Parts: sequence; structure tokens; C-alpha cells
Amino acid sequence: MSRFFRLLRRASWLAVEHDQFGIAKAAAYSAILTLFPGLLLLASILAASSRTEALLPKVLAAAVGRILPGSAAATAQAYFEKTIEVSISLLITASLIALWTASGVLVSWMEGFRKAYRLPMAWGLVKERFIAFGLVIMALAPLAFATLLVAFGNQIESWIIFHSGHEFGPYILLVWKSLRWAIAILTSVAVMLVIYHFAVPRTLPWQSVLPGAALTTAIWFPVTMLFGWYVGHYAEYSLLYGSLATAIVLLVWMYILSVIVLLGAEFNAQVFPRPTSKNGAELPKGEHVATP
Repeated sequence: MSRFFRLLRRASWLAVEHDQFGIAKAAAYSAILTLFPGLLLLASILAASSRTEALLPKVLAAAVGRILPGSAAATAQAYFEKTIEVSISLLITASLIALWTASGVLVSWMEGFRKAYRLPMAWGLVKERFIAFGLVIMALAPLAFATLLVAFGNQIESWIIFHSGHEFGPYILLVWKSLRWAIAILTSVAVMLVIYHFAVPRTLPWQSVLPGAALTTAIWFPVTMLFGWYVGHYAEYSLLYGSLATAIVLLVWMYILSVIVLLGAEFNAQVFPRPTSKNGAELPKGEHVATP
């Protein structure tokens, strides 16, 4: 445990030294540009079906409110509460914008990962962008699944209580709650494993990126809940920023999440540093420094 806190303290200090907080600002900016085109796309797709359209006003709006903090949730809920038909061209445009800006988040993270491992810019801009596209697509499905589990957990719990007997209802509910959060946490760890593994010029072994993925997930969920509670009970962004309060809340939230991801990369670099020679140059893969 003492070694863990020592490595975490050193990773935090190196995050400041490597300007990871500045990189997180760029990632947060790209993330907020991704959110609302993504919500528009999701609401429009669901509104196109008569079966899912009935879910939009209440269930989906309430679910979004559990994920986003404070006034940002209310703004996002408007996409589902007032659904309108949009053209195919607008949907395609929203999809391309969301994909491009989401890849921008990965590009910013890649820069932070390289700084954590002190790696040079080995990829060109085009190759880096295509790798970011691939990572966005790979992460989209599992993240969406985990998000749905968290967002719709209460609705599923109500369905379980209604269809299960009164005698076994509490036990089934307990099992479902445990399973729900276990799947969400494991999915988050798996997604971060993929990102940490592929998002650096030199592909890292899976076991070397597991500590940071676990740390990121362990911090991510409670920090999100704590920030949402703080915004809802104490922060008065509307008094300072007026109509811009929602955007500021989202920026701060996404900035915090990006800092956590970059801190996880710094932690990985401390737990499993890449092998280097005495003059600081990186050794070829498979070689190690001989210890006297």
C-alpha cells in the first residue's frame, strides 16, 4: 500500500511536470463538442421508431439526468423531451462531427500518453487521426453498454421487483445491483485497457497498462458522483456565468475526467517504466539493461 501511494504521488507530480493539466483542457474542449451532436443523433434515431419514441419524454430524459451533473443534465434532457424529426443530411453531419471531435479527445490523450512515457511523435498526423478513429469506434459499443446499465438501472430494478416474487425479490435485486455495477466497472477497465494499449506509438503489453486502467476507473465513478453532488448542492455557476453555466459545468466535468485518464497513464509509466539505456535512449523491444 505504501508503494502504491508513493507511485501515485510521483505520478501526480509528473503529471504537473508534463503539463497533463494543459492537455486535459484540449481534450475537454473536444469532448464537449462531441456530447451534443451525439445526443442529437441518439434522440433522432430513437424518435424514428414508434416503440422507442414513447421512452423519450420520461425514461431517457431521467436516465441522462443520472449521468450528467447539475444543469448540464437539464440541458441534455431537452434533446429527449422535445424530439423533432431531422433530415438524413443533418444526422450524417452530426455523426461526422461527433466522430471527428471524439477522435480529437483521443488525439489529446495520445499526446499526454507520449509525454508520460517520454516517447517521440512517431506517427504522422494522418495516421494518428485514423488510429484515434479506430479507438473511438472500438470504445463506443462497450461504453454505451456500460452507460445504459448505469442510466437505466432503476428502471430495470423496478421491472425485476414487479416480476419477481415478494419472497425472493430483495435477493434478486441485490444480485442485480452487484452485477450491474460489476459489469459497468469491468467494461470501463476494459475500454481503458484498449486505449492505453493502442494509443502510443509503441504498443504496450496488456499487463503494463492494467494498473492505470484500474486506477482510472476507481477514481472516475466516485469523482463523477461527487462532482454532480457538489454542482447540485453548492456550486452556483449560473450566478457567475449566466446562460453559459451549462457549458462551464460540462467543461469542468470533462476536464476532470481527462485529468484522471492522463493520471492513469502517468501511473502506468511509473509501475512499468519502459526500458532505457544509461544515456536515456529507449532500448529495442525485448532488451534490458544489465544490472551490476
